[in-house]
Amino acid sequence: MSAFKYFQEEWTPVINQYLEEYLASEVDDQKISQIMAYSVMAGGKRLRPLLFLATLNALGKEITTTEVRIACGIELIHTYSLIHDDLPAMDNDDYRRGKLTSHKKWGEAEAILAGDALLPMGIQWIAEGSNSAKLVAIITQAVGPNGMVGGQYLDIDSTNNASVAGDAKFINRMEWLKTGCLIQASVEMAAVYAKASQVEQVKLVGFAKVFGRSYQIYDDLVDVVETSEEAGKATHKDQEEGKNNTLTLLGIDRSRQELRDLIKQAQDDLHGLNGEVLAGFLALYQKVL
Repeated sequence: MSAFKYFQEEWTPVINQYLEEYLASEVDDQKISQIMAYSVMAGGKRLRPLLFLATLNALGKEITTTEVRIACGIELIHTYSLIHDDLPAMDNDDYRRGKLTSHKKWGEAEAILAGDALLPMGIQWIAEGSNSAKLVAIITQAVGPNGMVGGQYLDIDSTNNASVAGDAKFINRMEWLKTGCLIQASVEMAAVYAKASQVEQVKLVGFAKVFGRSYQIYDDLVDVVETSEEAGKATHKDQEEGKNNTLTLLGIDRSRQELRDLIKQAQDDLHGLNGEVLAGFLALYQKVL
């Protein structure tokens, strides 16, 4: 078993148990707690919290319940973004992780409020676990108007917009902001929390930047090479809806080559670190190559 697989199998159940227990115990109203938990516990790879914990592992930092709380805070924030992204005014998706999306299950207002609750609660968990204004600044920058939300706005604004269809600089920026920023923040927060050296921080952030950029290319490819059942959500939607992304810019073959080049760059960024577990995250991409 690979180091990554072992790490994933060890810590994913811990993350899931923590999320389930504390969403139930720290939210007073049982119904809103249930609606929040519906999307959080729907499954998923737990990629971002695992990245946080794997970075701590690479730096030799012990992982306790405190570190798990920070990691789970990241997952709450990620789930908020998915709930809102699926809304009719956004991507209008009926399924996520193989289940009805929050607004289809509970109603649109309920879904909006569940997302609204998960965002500050995620920040709260990160603040309480880390006792660090620096970590709070990193995560809020990553998901705000100069990060994920800004990227989501550009995605909406560029849909069916022929003026940006061939603009590689715009598409790279849009996809980096909407997906890459939160991924980078997951690694960067761990590096800061574990008091990594300057050299280690540069290498880890470099890896995270490339991994974050490549993840959106991977997701774009999933939309065309996987069925809805395999992906757990509707596929073959981007082109139909007039989305502009790396795939519409480069096509399948060149997008795959771009992804291979980024994987090599990410592997190089980990050189000299105890990065075997982190390197294992790159294996995720093999199913679309």
